[in-house]
Order: sequence, then structure tokens, then C-alpha cells
Amino acid sequence: MMSKIDWRRAQTAGVRQFDEQELVATALDVFWRKGLHDATMQDLADATGVQRGSLYNAYGDKEAIFLRAFDQYVAQFLEAAGDALARGDAATRLQKFFDLIIVNMTSGSPPRGCLTTRTALDAASTAVQKRVQGLLGRLEQLIGKALSSAPGERPAIDANRLARVVVTFTRGLAVMERAGYGRKQLKEAAGTFVDVLVGAA
Repeated sequence: MMSKIDWRRAQTAGVRQFDEQELVATALDVFWRKGLHDATMQDLADATGVQRGSLYNAYGDKEAIFLRAFDQYVAQFLEAAGDALARGDAATRLQKFFDLIIVNMTSGSPPRGCLTTRTALDAASTAVQKRVQGLLGRLEQLIGKALSSAPGERPAIDANRLARVVVTFTRGLAVMERAGYGRKQLKEAAGTFVDVLVGAA
């Protein structure tokens, strides 16, 4: 006779007849294009090829799928941001970081925008808000560490305080992108911002 634990394992195995990493990556693309609020379980089912019932059984609800996808995005994004901020003087590190941000939000046809800013505006639950706050907090720490360890001249402002200003500026770039500013214009704005910060040294 099958035990309760074995039965649950068999039930779970029966539900998850799909590649979870691939599903989460596809779901992330749906949320990025449509936003958490407007994306539906049917959208996710159509994009992933997994029936809505199976998605509900495997994850519970749309928000749970989003949180799984957002966590994957955060890990990948922070790794890329860390690489961009790892080498060069303060100006070079910041410029590479902004280049990453701008390419990220202007990719796609039409451009997909900034996932984090869109999520912050769509966030209806404490769990989603905490995820966004967590990402922005970790990004501040990453930038602060990069600025404090950069060789050569540095801005006169405390690196951690400056890091928050940098993160705040990225939110402004995201809004400008949604307002129709192209990649070239955004890079010009970021370049001017970097010049001002480094010029304060």
C-alpha cells in the first residue's frame, strides 16, 4: 500500500511534467511584457504550453509563479550588475552599470521597459513589495561597495549615500524610457549624470 508521503510525491511528479527552469524563464517574459497586474494565468498557460490546472497545482497562483520568476531575474541581474561594476575607476564602473540597465530596458520590440519599476507600480501584496525592496537594497550595497573600492578619484559624497542616488536615477531612466526616450538619449543622460558625480570629487 502506498504511504501518504509516497502518494504526495507521485501526485507532484504527475503534475510537474515540464522543465521548470524553462517554464519560469517563459513566465518571466510574460510578466515583463504585460506586467504582474495584467498578465493572466491563461497568458502563462498559452506561453508555456502548460495547462492552467497544472500551473495552479504546481505553484498555487499567479503571484507565486511571479515570485519564482522574479527571484530568478534578481539572481541573474545582480550577477550582471556585479560584473559591470567590478573593473575600472568610479566613472567607468558607473557607465558600464548604466549601459547594462539601459540595454536591459530597451531590448525587445517594442522595448520591454524596466521589470523592477513596473513591478513596483503593479505590486499589490506585501510579498511582492518586499521582493522589489530587497532587490533595490542589494543593488545599493553592490554599487556602494564598487564605488568605495574603485581606484583613482572618487565622488566626495559617502559611497553608500551616493549608491542610493544612483539607484534612484535608474528609476528615472525607466520612466523616461516609458515616455518614449530611446537608447541613445538615455545613455546621454546617464553619461551626464556620471560626469556630474565624478566631477564632485
